[in-house]
Amino acid sequence: MQTVIWTVVAILAILAVATFAVLWRHNPFRKWVLRKIDRTWEDRARVADFPPDRIAEEEADMFVSSTVMRDACDVIWEEFDEEPPANLTGPHPYGTVIWVNTKRMPRFIEEFLPKMQSKFVLVSARENNPTRYFDVDRVLADPNVLCWFVENYEFDASYIETGKIVPLPLGMNYHKLDPNSPNRAADMGAPARPGAQQAQLRQIRDTISPIRERPLKVYCNFQLNMDTFLRHHHAIPRAEARAEAIEALKDKPFAIVEPRQTTRNDVWRRHEEAAFEASPRGNSIDCHRTWEALLLRTIPIVKTTPMDPIYDGLPVVIVQDWSEVTEANLAKWRDEYAPWFDAPLPPVMFSNHWIARFHSWKSAETRPRIGGTIGAIPLPSALVADR
Repeated sequence: MQTVIWTVVAILAILAVATFAVLWRHNPFRKWVLRKIDRTWEDRARVADFPPDRIAEEEADMFVSSTVMRDACDVIWEEFDEEPPANLTGPHPYGTVIWVNTKRMPRFIEEFLPKMQSKFVLVSARENNPTRYFDVDRVLADPNVLCWFVENYEFDASYIETGKIVPLPLGMNYHKLDPNSPNRAADMGAPARPGAQQAQLRQIRDTISPIRERPLKVYCNFQLNMDTFLRHHHAIPRAEARAEAIEALKDKPFAIVEPRQTTRNDVWRRHEEAAFEASPRGNSIDCHRTWEALLLRTIPIVKTTPMDPIYDGLPVVIVQDWSEVTEANLAKWRDEYAPWFDAPLPPVMFSNHWIARFHSWKSAETRPRIGGTIGAIPLPSALVADR
């Protein structure tokens, strides 16, 4: 009897070890374990306790962010909704801003675009699906589409010249820590309202030395193990892009490689150590990391993509190959782009600028009141006659 008991115990122990080994390969489980055994994680992950008026002040003028821009649209078809809002096709007042999650765009173009009853502004964003497969010609030829703002722009640059399509930045990731978001992630940090997150970012930004005083180094904060089990369709190109970047940079004397995922506060503070940040693509060709770097007084380095025009006027280094990242080029690039950081952040780095552009086809009486950092709002000349 005792032999049987010990045999069962041994089998259970083997099964437990095997189960743990399998789970350990699953990155969310591994990160959860590491957080639990790290006694400092909670303190490092916590957002400072800002007063309500400071949070409200930040939330009135948020940095550029896909979710913030989404929430300012008139009609929203979110990724979690299989069916569109009942009022999607209208009729709507002239210039109504209709936001369609990128995941829903193929169906929108095929099924609902022909049914639209009014002239509207289209905004597509938020999901990680490729945009290059969208029928761009069909959208731009539709007489009801006044303008199309596209996140993760993957079309030929010539379409931008039509004045009817505008690349839209992904911007900051506030939703992963937002306690009211359906798409949260505990591994980045403790829950906090978007305004508190932004106040924290400003606080850290203010401690970072001027870019000319920081080392000519490249911060590399992207881990290959995040793609364990390839849980999503976008994981393969993301993993390949990261592997390519880390292979090219890991042994360079100027590279600072983050060995494993840490809290976002830690990541933000590490920008003090480098003037540059390598930013391979995220789940789509754009990446929150690129926009964070700019806000943290750091020059991001990205590989060329069809969305290159969105970086016009911004201190973003665009390379054909990571081999272009050399000490000589880092010195040259810093000299070229350092003056940008001497000036205040331009309007394109704020959500209100883009929100105002979305609504600029409306009459002055029907536009929402938007404060904060807006700047000049261009209206494509080709469309002025249509108003």
